[in-house]
Amino acid sequence: MNEYLTETCTHKRSDGTTLTTIASGIAISPIDPMVAAEAQAYPLDKLYMARQCFTEYTAFQAGDQLIADSTTYIVKAVHPWAAQGSLSIYYHLVLEENL
Repeated sequence: MNEYLTETCTHKRSDGTTLTTIASGIAISPIDPMVAAEAQAYPLDKLYMARQCFTEYTAFQAGDQLIADSTTYIVKAVHPWAAQGSLSIYYHLVLEENL
């Protein structure tokens, strides 16, 4: 699965007043659109803005920001995901593009 982690991003978190960079250079899979039927399971304001990616990075939480290619995404959900044939645990991030 590591061969699919070809993009990088920055992780930011807000404490309510200040937006802090937690980490940068985080390896992720390319950010892809979600199928609308899957996206409906999440608290998304605009289903057509639903995106997803995978990472080994463990610190993302719902409400955090992921910045990739000058685009900001809000992390809506984080799910552990075991890739078939791999001993590593990956994380499926459900994202909403922030316009």
